[in-house]
Order: sequence, then structure tokens, then C-alpha cells
Amino acid sequence: MWEFDENVAKTFAAHARQHIPNYENVIKKSVEICKLYGESAKIIDVGCAVGETLIRLHENGFVNLHGVDNSQVMLDKCPPNIATLTCSDQLPAGPYNVVLINWTLHFIRDKATYLQSIFDNLAPGGIAVISEKTSLDPLAINFYHDYKRARGVSEEEIKQKQASVANIMFINDVQYYLDAFKTIGFAKIHVIDSDWCFTTFACEKR
Repeated sequence: MWEFDENVAKTFAAHARQHIPNYENVIKKSVEICKLYGESAKIIDVGCAVGETLIRLHENGFVNLHGVDNSQVMLDKCPPNIATLTCSDQLPAGPYNVVLINWTLHFIRDKATYLQSIFDNLAPGGIAVISEKTSLDPLAINFYHDYKRARGVSEEEIKQKQASVANIMFINDVQYYLDAFKTIGFAKIHVIDSDWCFTTFACEKR
């Protein structure tokens, strides 16, 4: 079973680039959205892992940064003093101008409750950026695995990863998210990135 332990933490950055389509592009777009609110905006990265997005935000001058992850060994790899870090399964209380939750919700079974918490802790006019695995369709999975192969992931690694996450990832399709965002009360929903099996949404709160 896949676990965010010390071994994963050591190689997480390289692993993410091999296994997540448009990884860098989504981080870049997340930073650009944060710039709409200025360098003093209160921003939280949910599932911040080893802090790559927080590092990028810090490099762009943001000073009110927060990160939350349920793996302390991942948080221990984050650079010190660039963000307030919390080890928790829950979202620390806001309000936040921007909530980033990229490639995290698919590890949470009760997505509706967590999405409601995000909405409740967004300031009026805030944006949530949400990236998710949104398909297990065989055609999409085949092209997704081609993405991995092109980046040097072996057939054995692909099979091992697929087996290791089978019982800990809870995948919902794009329509589930669109319906959930609307039900919760987000005013506008934008699809800002999409590739095989993955979708990124930007959701505005009035």
C-alpha cells in the first residue's frame, strides 16, 4: 500500500514530475492566481507535501503562507521559516484568500465534507484551486501510463504504483466535482488545466 513515509518524502519531487501530468504548469497557474490578491494574501496549501508550491510562492514574495499535511515526515522536508505548517487531516481555520488543494482530495473518502470546509474557510471573493485525478477509464489510463513511460517510469513501477494506490484513492469524475462545487455554493467554476485522468478547477466564492 502506498504510504507517504520517509522513503516517499526523499524522492517526492522527482516522483511527482514523473507521475502527475502538467505538475509544473499547475503550480505556475496556482501562483498566478495567488498574485491576484497581493503578497500579503493569506494562502494555504492543503496536502503541501514537501512544500514545492510554498517554495514557489515564497520566491514570488508571498509572506502569509500556510501548509497542512497529514504526514509529518513530508512536512519535515519543507524548508523552514517560509510558512506556518500544520500536521493534520483537517483544514486549519481561515479565512484564506486562496486555498490550494492539488492532488490531495482523491485520498479523502468524504470529499463533500472537506470541500464544505474549504468553502467555509474562504474569505468572500476568495478562490479555491483544486486538482484531482478524475478518471479511471481504460483509454485515459492507457494514455496516462504513456505519459509515465515517456518520463522513464518502468512497466514494473507502473504496475506497482497502480496496485499500491488501488485501495487508498477514491476517484470521482469531473461531473461529480462540478455538481459538488455548485451545491456547496461556489459562484463560478473554471477548468484551468486538464490532461489524461487529471483536472484542475478554480472555484470562486462571492
